Amino acid sequence: MRRSSSFAVGVILLSLALALGYMYYLNIEKNTLDMRLDLHRQIVQGSAPSPYQYRVLVPFLAEGLFRVERLFFPDYRAFALSYIVLNVGALFLWLWAGFRLLRVWYRTEYALIGTLFVAAVTPLTFYDHYFQPWSFWEAFFYILSLMLMAEGRWGWLAGVVLLASLNRETAVLILPAFALTMLAGERLFNLRGWQWTRAGWLALYALLWGGVFLALRGLRPATQPVETLAQIWQFNIQPAHLFRAGVNWVLFLGGFWLMAFLAYRRAPLFLQRAGWVLVFHLPLILVWGYWQEVRMLLPHAFVFVGLGLAVFPEALKPSPPPSPSPAPETRGAG
Repeated sequence: MRRSSSFAVGVILLSLALALGYMYYLNIEKNTLDMRLDLHRQIVQGSAPSPYQYRVLVPFLAEGLFRVERLFFPDYRAFALSYIVLNVGALFLWLWAGFRLLRVWYRTEYALIGTLFVAAVTPLTFYDHYFQPWSFWEAFFYILSLMLMAEGRWGWLAGVVLLASLNRETAVLILPAFALTMLAGERLFNLRGWQWTRAGWLALYALLWGGVFLALRGLRPATQPVETLAQIWQFNIQPAHLFRAGVNWVLFLGGFWLMAFLAYRRAPLFLQRAGWVLVFHLPLILVWGYWQEVRMLLPHAFVFVGLGLAVFPEALKPSPPPSPSPAPETRGAG
């Protein structure tokens, strides 16, 4: 029965990923194929504007797929197909990891409800850009990181930090997530109660992220930014854009924003702490992001949906899951 249920959930999530990937292609990628191909080539050749120049993981994976697929399809079709494969893959893995994370604390049916809600609002994140293939992978890597933290698999987490850092700079959010969920004690601001013996893992993750950040900027020549901070600010403060940003942010999680607030104290402690990572992310969004682009909130979607699900008392499992192993290094990548 358990295998049958897992298979059914997998089929549902794959169906959602295929539908979302197809919608993304029709609404975004198909109409901007020439511009996307041009920017893709710039990234691969090392001449793209900043910060695209340093987000190399997905473009190089797509380039590998492209070179194989062009043996069977015309170049344009092979290029489009390479990103479709990566987008669908990222969406499926993100939904799967989010479902797995919610199921740590919630009954299967409620974890699936939360996952279906996230999938339903994901199309809101498709617009206002034409080449952001790393956003879906960013969300997957972050949720996968949380799942590994909850399971105590901190050796594997080091590999995820490395890959996520090659994908996008916001992999740095994994660091405060680890500090808040794995180092902090029952009382967040009581530093004496923190698990400082785990600080070595945090230092390792910080070195990995910082090493990738500096290496990419050392190996790939500096380029002009896509927009200056002044241009971004002027765009954001226009009344029409402020209004659209407000609408998009409210609709992105809808009632789950309110439910997360109301049920915060009843929610699992891990999710409570993970929710505070948004406080670290907000300054980055406010300074460098276009506020109406709610794709920047994708990494946090499952966390706040998880907080909101606690409004249903029957949703929580009757007994808490076992705490992470005190010696997670024995369960790492080796």
